[in-house]
Amino acid sequence: MAQLFDIKKVTVGPRTLAAEVEVAPNAPLLTSDDPEGTRLMVELMPQIADHVCLGDAGPHFGEVVEQTELAHLLEHVTVELLARTDIAGDISTGRTVQTGERSFEVELSCPDDVLVAGALSSAVWIMQWAYSGGGDPKPDVDAIASGLVDLVASVSEQEPAADEPSAEEEPAEQPVSPEAAPVSEEEPAAEPAPVEEQPAPAPEPVPAQAEQPAPELTPAPEPAQVQDGWGAYSGPRPKSVR
Repeated sequence: MAQLFDIKKVTVGPRTLAAEVEVAPNAPLLTSDDPEGTRLMVELMPQIADHVCLGDAGPHFGEVVEQTELAHLLEHVTVELLARTDIAGDISTGRTVQTGERSFEVELSCPDDVLVAGALSSAVWIMQWAYSGGGDPKPDVDAIASGLVDLVASVSEQEPAADEPSAEEEPAEQPVSPEAAPVSEEEPAAEPAPVEEQPAPAPEPVPAQAEQPAPELTPAPEPAQVQDGWGAYSGPRPKSVR
């Protein structure tokens, strides 16, 4: 059989991971459409029958597992894988809502996006095995859960710590305080030697000259008034600047 589910989109929120899931056209839509595949799933993971299932005909998933949507079964298989890792918190929860004829939104509590996305992908693979007739190799659920734990650990080791500086970053230069800066002491300039004051020489007497009459002054002619395009001045006036 072709791929059972097609994960169209995954959205990671602060507390949940929501996956848009579409069931393949040739795949069973309900667990009752393929009772053999459903039996293989329950035998492989009998713990899903004890899951609390709110909003269905019974309080536990085992009461509806034989007559429910395959996307609903996918939700509980993912939750069971998360519970087996022992790193998904005390309680793992999920919710499945039908959004189209063969489309569903599966919402899962998300303590770690890598962990939940890996568990969802593993659940798709396990159900693909069951609804393709089973056979060997049979999925090892505990080994799959252990592999999810190793996956989260490997990703955490690759992420640099927030408080560790990157290797490419160089430490910033520390400002030097004025107290730490060296101060050069300059020697005071030598005072100039005192200069002995010499008495100024007495001025020599100027011989007297005979008084002469002052020459007569002829008044200068008044300047001619020049009229041009600039006004009363022969040169251009300065222009105002705004």
